[in-house]
Amino acid sequence: MKANQTALAIFVTICVLAMPTTQSEAQDLGIEKSETKVHIGTFDSRAVAIAYYRSASFNQRIEQLQAELKQAKKDGNEGLANKLESKGPEWQELAHKQGFGTWPVNNILARINDRLPEIARQADVDVIVSKWDVAYQRHDVGFVDVTEPMVKQFDPDQATWKVIRDIRKQNPVSNKQLENHID
Repeated sequence: MKANQTALAIFVTICVLAMPTTQSEAQDLGIEKSETKVHIGTFDSRAVAIAYYRSASFNQRIEQLQAELKQAKKDGNEGLANKLESKGPEWQELAHKQGFGTWPVNNILARINDRLPEIARQADVDVIVSKWDVAYQRHDVGFVDVTEPMVKQFDPDQATWKVIRDIRKQNPVSNKQLENHID
């Protein structure tokens, strides 16, 4: 009985090891592998960053920051004024990293987080990730570019669309190059 179990275990192991692992191997053996099971929405984070930093929403944040700074100076609150003055350069640095490189745009996605499920539903995708974050893809995973519907969430004007189209034709700037340029 034990010999039969050992023989069965060896047979199962051989069968598992001999199973096709690619679509072409499966087809060569006459096995139909299922079609794409997962659809992933990808977006160019640079386009999303450009749309946001050129949006009315961001302009309102800048105006609010300037009003707070003006009030802090008027009140003689030097500590708050210094803190608020540092925000501008910080935002500028972040905008450069996100708009020209592959820096994460989590701060921007937080502003449209409640709309992402609808974008995913309309694009028929299961997941949405930055195209720069895909390190590996299996052959049967389907990718859908959802950059445009995400960008639309910031109501870009024609000039912004042109900047986005132009930036998407170029490779991103490396984080190292951005760090050297900003310093």
